[in-house]
Amino acid sequence: MSVAKSHKVKDVFTDGPIAPTAISMSVAKHAARTDIGAHEIFLGQVRADVMDGLKVVAIEYTAYREMALERMTAIREEAFAKWPSITCLHVHHSLGVIRAGELCFMVFASAPHRQAAREVVAYVVDRIKAELPIFGKEIRSDETHRWKQNT
Repeated sequence: MSVAKSHKVKDVFTDGPIAPTAISMSVAKHAARTDIGAHEIFLGQVRADVMDGLKVVAIEYTAYREMALERMTAIREEAFAKWPSITCLHVHHSLGVIRAGELCFMVFASAPHRQAAREVVAYVVDRIKAELPIFGKEIRSDETHRWKQNT
C-alpha cells in the first residue's frame, strides 16, 4: 500500500511572457532521470484574433493569486492521485501584459509512458481553464479592451 505524497503550494505565476528558453530548460533538467520515457507539453500563446474589425494586440492577465494557488495545489494533488506514474508536473501562467505571439501558459508533465503524460496534461489544462480565477483583458488595436471568456 503506497502513501499519497502531499505536494507543497507552488507559485505558478510568471510576470510577463513565458520565455521559449524556459521550455527547453524544463526538458533539459529531466535528462538525468532514466525513469522518464515521455514528456508532454501544452503551450498557450496569445492569438491576434479579430473581433468587430479590431485585432487583439495583447492580453493583460490578472488573478486572485492566493485562491488560484490553493485551487492549483488541489488540481495537482488530484492529478498525481489519478496518474500515480507521473514523475513531474509543472504549470506556469503569465500575469501582466502579454503581446500577441508570446507564450502565456505552459503545462509540462513527465511519466514513464506517453499515455499518462498526455492524459494528465489535457486534464490539468482543462481544469485550470475552468476553475482558476485568472482573468484576461483583451487589448485591441484601438486601445479599447474586452474581458476574455474561456470557451
